[in-house]
Amino acid sequence: MDSTETVSLTQEAIARLREIAPHVIEATSAASPSPYMIGASLTATPEDEGQVSQILKWAGSSGCLTVPRGGGTKDALGNVTKPADLILSMKKMSGILQHSAGDLMVTALPGTTLDELQHALRSEGQFLPLDPGHGRNSTLGGIVASAASGPKRALYGTVRDHLIATRVVMTDGTVIRTGAKVVKNVAGYDMNKLFAGSMGTLGVLTELTFKIRPLPPDCGMLVLQSDHAAHWRQLQEALLDSPLEPCAAELVSPSLAAEMFGSPVPAFMILFEDVAPSVQYQLGVVRSLAAEIGFKAVNEFRRREQTEPMIDRLRNIVPDAASVPADRLAVSVKLMTAPIDVPAVWEQVSSSAESLGLKPEFSGGVVTGVSYVTVRSEWERLDEVTGWLHKLRAEMERLQGAAVIMLAPQRVRSAASVWGAAGGSLKLMEGIKRQMDPAGILNCGRFAGGI
Repeated sequence: MDSTETVSLTQEAIARLREIAPHVIEATSAASPSPYMIGASLTATPEDEGQVSQILKWAGSSGCLTVPRGGGTKDALGNVTKPADLILSMKKMSGILQHSAGDLMVTALPGTTLDELQHALRSEGQFLPLDPGHGRNSTLGGIVASAASGPKRALYGTVRDHLIATRVVMTDGTVIRTGAKVVKNVAGYDMNKLFAGSMGTLGVLTELTFKIRPLPPDCGMLVLQSDHAAHWRQLQEALLDSPLEPCAAELVSPSLAAEMFGSPVPAFMILFEDVAPSVQYQLGVVRSLAAEIGFKAVNEFRRREQTEPMIDRLRNIVPDAASVPADRLAVSVKLMTAPIDVPAVWEQVSSSAESLGLKPEFSGGVVTGVSYVTVRSEWERLDEVTGWLHKLRAEMERLQGAAVIMLAPQRVRSAASVWGAAGGSLKLMEGIKRQMDPAGILNCGRFAGGI
């Protein structure tokens, strides 16, 4: 089990913080309540951007190590930070500020959950085409900060494709604006991309503007199952060579297939979202390809009420950090390779995990090349699971890919490289961090290279 001790702040400093933000919770113990969560001696919950500005200015001047937090779903992502003094919870900064339905844009506060936003947009027949996991608890600020995405990135892309403007509070209390609230903006460097995926190490997001889209009028999914690896590769090659535009196309492990479809055989899940004639045509093409290749089991689903729960299960392969029991060992990894290598990735994951008696939950994007795997075990097997991680990273390097640990207890993240090699960009990233957070107080050490 893990714990994190924090640096004690003086009572004078705490009193000053309470003047700035009345809603400050002082923990009875600085230890993290879970090996998957970040702990701190204080938690502040600002209600507006002004309070965020004052808190960060105070934290920067006092050297208070601060961890911004949305829903806490990704607390177990990133390097183990230096002992934190303050959790800056953005939960109270929630709500939609502006929805320009005609312009296909929406502006919201960072503590707004993805489900809250999608529910509001659906009333206008629109949606934000981002689908990371745990939408009920994942906040927009956390999604942007972690550049989270889901299976539908195959068609819709990622955070960087849809974020068009932000407001960000820096550690000296100043507020900057990036981008512009217009759909087409080509002036200057796109600063939004700097903050998307920065893990809250550069500033605190206080307002976010996204491009949105009309809801697709129809959808359809085919589920194809086969024990033959050659079938997966043939279907994948046929898809990649075709003009088809799947919304999601995932190779799913037997354990997940058994849970979802009642048959412990690897499955291909292929989803299309478009107008009805397009969906019908594309489903027909895939059915024909599957029959030619030799797939036996073909299940078709046409209503969103049927397809969304299945896609949601794949989104949630990486657990919500706040929901993992402290007495259980869980490790999740994001694997990034060329799309054509995804079947080989699954074979490596399967053989290496099953040799240890582990049952991996795996979903691999055969169009995107982005795969996720989660294994669960007992704490007594910590060393074995850590060794499995090292082997998995070595295999990704052999495939010229990369592996990022998305969720693991602190002891695993301390013993294994979370982000992998930072490469030649590390010095550039370090320079940006020094410029934007000179006091080094935000999520200290959490990002690649210990930034």
